[in-house]
Amino acid sequence: MTVPVQHPMYIDGQFVAWQGDAWIDVINPATEEVISRIPDGSAEDARKAIDAADRAQAGWEALPAIERASWLRKISAGICERVSEISALIVAEGGKIQQLAEVEVNFTADYIDYMAEWARRYEGEIIQSDRPGENILVFKRALGVTTGILPWNFPFFLIARKLAPALLTGNTIVIKPSEFTPNN
Repeated sequence: MTVPVQHPMYIDGQFVAWQGDAWIDVINPATEEVISRIPDGSAEDARKAIDAADRAQAGWEALPAIERASWLRKISAGICERVSEISALIVAEGGKIQQLAEVEVNFTADYIDYMAEWARRYEGEIIQSDRPGENILVFKRALGVTTGILPWNFPFFLIARKLAPALLTGNTIVIKPSEFTPNN
């Protein structure tokens, strides 16, 4: 019997050793084998993640949208380098066929690149006023810390669906994946 991998939580830019003793088994639906274990996080863990995102938010928002987009493109490039690895994990966790998992991974990278292109259009707008000779300048501001609570069925893409728009617009985000497909 293979001992399942125990994955720590990722908070404040680092993997955090789990201090609790409750774990959630991640099961391959095709084989019913336990393939990994994840911490059964607490409200305190969620608070730590939110506090870390809050500390990072002002600095992230201060970056120009085009620079935030550059970070998104780096994420996309990293995904493209790991398509096989990520898709194999999606297959193991979610029971998808390999081809569909690869489509999800590639689509995720494409979506992140698409969102990065919005940086050129995001920062603000000039709107014509009702008054002659007057224009209205609209500047967009970040909301702050956002959250993404994810379902199991398209785990990798749905991370990007929450993450990319939040980061592009100057927000930080805390992601809570499904306990069925948490590792991708």
